[in-house]
Amino acid sequence: MRRFCFVLFGILLLASEARAETATPLLAHFKLTHIAPDEWRADYVFAKPVISIDLGPGIGEYRKRSWHLLTPGTKLTALPDREVISAEGKPFSRLSFGVSLYLPLSEGTYTAFDRMSDGGTDVFLGFFAGDATVDGLVRPLHLRVKVKGLAHETVIAPDDHDINRLSYAYFGPAKPVPAGVANLIVDQKTPGWMQQLLQETTAGITEYYDRAFQRRLPFRPLIMVSISDFERPGLSMKGGAVGKQVVYRLGGKALLRDSPQVRNLFKELIAHELAHVWQNDVSRGGIGGDEPWVHEGGAEAIAVAGLRGSGLYDQAEADAYVARLTGECAALNGSVETYRGYYACGFTRFSSYKMDVFTLWKAMMEATESSGSVYSAAMIESILKKADKTAQPTG
Repeated sequence: MRRFCFVLFGILLLASEARAETATPLLAHFKLTHIAPDEWRADYVFAKPVISIDLGPGIGEYRKRSWHLLTPGTKLTALPDREVISAEGKPFSRLSFGVSLYLPLSEGTYTAFDRMSDGGTDVFLGFFAGDATVDGLVRPLHLRVKVKGLAHETVIAPDDHDINRLSYAYFGPAKPVPAGVANLIVDQKTPGWMQQLLQETTAGITEYYDRAFQRRLPFRPLIMVSISDFERPGLSMKGGAVGKQVVYRLGGKALLRDSPQVRNLFKELIAHELAHVWQNDVSRGGIGGDEPWVHEGGAEAIAVAGLRGSGLYDQAEADAYVARLTGECAALNGSVETYRGYYACGFTRFSSYKMDVFTLWKAMMEATESSGSVYSAAMIESILKKADKTAQPTG
């Protein structure tokens, strides 16, 4: 079986944050309306007329195949490194287009849509954000989002209207089910043993994190799980933490049979991704920079402590998790410069610190909000040095 990792999200958020720092955002009212089972309509109203919208890199053929421009004179152009909507140099204050359901996967990016067996669908709103050219300046769009569903449909907009962390909107018949301090929407096709595992692990981990961080979330994280198929061998998974949500698309024959190996894999993934939700719960700063081992290794350290502390793992299971990570890091010669090194060797570094991982991360969250700096090795060292000086006896 293959375990998919999620450093991708931090990288994409970083790119968006870098743009946001270079120019004042341009306000745009954005509404996504569900108009038919497989169709939506996107409507923008810009605070000032724009010449073009740079949507960033293409997402496979998603926009080419799914988006159907309705505003006269506008067109979508695919360039080598980005996709742009323009009107042949003429300014426009409004933009509308149809959006069709698009389920193909593009490697290295988010899923545009996830469809559940009851017709429920989550739609990634980040792909509707971009940079506008206004009066010769390039300004990131700050979308004020509204969503509207079909009659009698449950609609859940992201409660994080942060320009840098647009996540998923849900349209469908399901109602969120509480799990600890989080909410769950789980595809009805999900096997019963896994539904129970998702419920119990999410409840146990979120309640433990709520106590251990001593920093309660001002929102209920939403976890959405869809099933793509049971035909492929092994286990496939796409998704992870984004903003205040965790979204998964699962598939593969391994889901059909309950096993300790698959159970532990999902416990670790749930604990890891929910650790990112707490890491993201800051008003500024947070995940970013060019040291992904800090947040990925930190999430692994938080996950190990959370699984052990909540009782979801006994001592032997926790020790096996630690041994697997430290063994993997040893094989990488301790390097945090590789993809798996971010996780395994990042964890090993956090394990070497004298400070409890929750105390350390709480201090990091306070530091990032105070200064606006992203999480970094320098921030960790500063916190540890300050704690060490405080602990030293005075003569």
